[in-house]
Amino acid sequence: MEKEGGFINRPPILDGSNYDYWKSRMTAFLKSLDSKTWKAVLKGWDHPVMVDK
Repeated sequence: MEKEGGFINRPPILDGSNYDYWKSRMTAFLKSLDSKTWKAVLKGWDHPVMVDK
């Protein structure tokens, strides 16, 4: 399997090995998107709520 690296517009390909390496890479990638993305990872994602008017 070929690994891709150095792209900022898509996450690195995960191959299931070397967890510590990939964890740091994914953390850096998510933080590079914006701060709200990383906060959603830490806090958890909430489903949008529809309000009837």
